[in-house]
This record gives sequence, C-alpha cells and structure tokens, in this order.
Amino acid sequence: MATIYTDGEFVEENWETADAETGASVPGDALVPLTLFLADPDAYLSRGGKTAVIVEAGDDVEPVEPYLDRLALVAVDFPSFADGRGFSAARVLREQIGYKGDIRAVGKYILDQVPLARRCGVTTFDITKPEVLKALKAGEWPEVTKYLQPVGTVDEIPEGTRPWARRSQRDIAVAAE
Repeated sequence: MATIYTDGEFVEENWETADAETGASVPGDALVPLTLFLADPDAYLSRGGKTAVIVEAGDDVEPVEPYLDRLALVAVDFPSFADGRGFSAARVLREQIGYKGDIRAVGKYILDQVPLARRCGVTTFDITKPEVLKALKAGEWPEVTKYLQPVGTVDEIPEGTRPWARRSQRDIAVAAE
C-alpha cells in the first residue's frame, strides 16, 4: 500500500512493480520501468489491471508518447533530492509531448520540492518519507513566489531584469492589496 497525495487529499493505492523476472505477469495494477515497458508494450497493455510506467533518472520519455493514452499514469523517479532530472522529465511530458494525464512523483524528494514539482507538471505524489507525510498532513506547503526558470504551463510574469527570473501571479495580487 502506498500513500498518495493529490489535490490536498491522501489516498491509499496498491501498485505492484514489475521487473525483468516478473515481466507482464504482475497481478493487479502494475508499475513498469520504462525500458522494460518499451521492450514489449502490448504485453503490459493487454493484461488485466491498470498499467503505468516509471521514468527513471536519465530515461528519454519521448518513446512512450504513442502509448500515453493507454497508461493509467506516468511515474517520475526522483532518486535523490539533489537530482533534478525528474523535474525535466515531467516538463518534457507536459510541455513538449502535451501529456494531460497523471504524472506522479516517486522516490526521495523533500517537502520543499513538492510545489516545484507541481509547477513542472507533477499532479500526484507517492509519499515514502515520514517527514513529508507529516508536514503535508499538518497543512504545511512551502510557498515559492520567485523562480529562476520559466515553465510553459504556469502563468507567470518576469521578475526584474533577468530574462529567466519569474514570479507568481499570486505574488502580484497580494502586493496590490
């Protein structure tokens, strides 16, 4: 059982992770590593239960594009809080491929990264760290109002003279009051 955070609520889900040994014989809902999925997509998509892929750090997400409408979700791995490749994978899925479905963060992210991941297109979070679960249950949400990298899916305005710096539209509304 996994605790999933979505839109301010917590739900419990049960996904089994497929590996080279189990392959497409995983019962129920299966989370399949992208490289394993791409080796035989039809085997995973034709089995009973939902199928999702997990994009690991460094994986190229573009080859999964033809299958996105048949996947339950795409999980993006954050192998370490210092590894930003999960943010890049989420942005490619949202901005370049135009994926509208659920992008789930999995792995070793920290609470401060949750709003940044949302900004990059992540919609749900598989929470494994007790401190992240505790903080979100307590209503903590680290608000970030100034960013040093623009994204194409969020309404923002330039900040100062640096062309890459942005600030949230909410920041302007609060300042005007």
